[in-house]
Amino acid sequence: RLGAEDLRRELGEFRERYPALKDDELFVLWFLRAFVTENEAEAAAALCGGAGDKSTDAVYLDDAARIVFLVQGKYRKDLGAKAEKRSDVTAFAQLAVDLMGPADGFARLAKDLAPEVLRKLEDARLRVTRRGYALQLYYVTSGKCSPALREEADRIVRGAAGNAAFQLFDGAAAVLLLADYLDGVAPPVPSLDLEIESGGGVRTGGVFNRYDGKTDIESWVFSM
Repeated sequence: RLGAEDLRRELGEFRERYPALKDDELFVLWFLRAFVTENEAEAAAALCGGAGDKSTDAVYLDDAARIVFLVQGKYRKDLGAKAEKRSDVTAFAQLAVDLMGPADGFARLAKDLAPEVLRKLEDARLRVTRRGYALQLYYVTSGKCSPALREEADRIVRGAAGNAAFQLFDGAAAVLLLADYLDGVAPPVPSLDLEIESGGGVRTGGVFNRYDGKTDIESWVFSM
């Protein structure tokens, strides 16, 4: 079974390529590479943590999928040993409200922001408010978080003026993701729009659908 030592070893490999990054930054970089994008260079470019980041450790803009990803990472040496602070989790969730809401709310967020973070968040705001992008927030920790705090953060994000979602990865979830990453099945397959074949002289018999009520598995067969 994988554990804290395996995660440290993986972060150590990233440290060889990015020696200037701190542990929290390496943890966020690994998460981006394991769960969000296969492109390590793009994941590294998304990092923006440090002084004046206001809970924003990474901003990744996926223009192909039309999604903005915000990541906050907390790396703890021992898995699941330390509980996350309510103020940290809720402050991160509030980013969705400020980013997608009125200009005065974003102005308060922008005040005293590090210039690099401000530029990334301005690009993100443009996409979620004017171009119809979705906003996905990931709070990633090798510690732990109470169910009540998760629910509170989720409520805050759902109150944003747009298509926003929140997900928290704790130490146990990080280990599961590490297992997928090491097995080569991460990041997960993105959602795709599949156009069903029709026209051009091609004749099809339609779509075949089967649902198994015992296993709750649904399958589709069609020509594309």
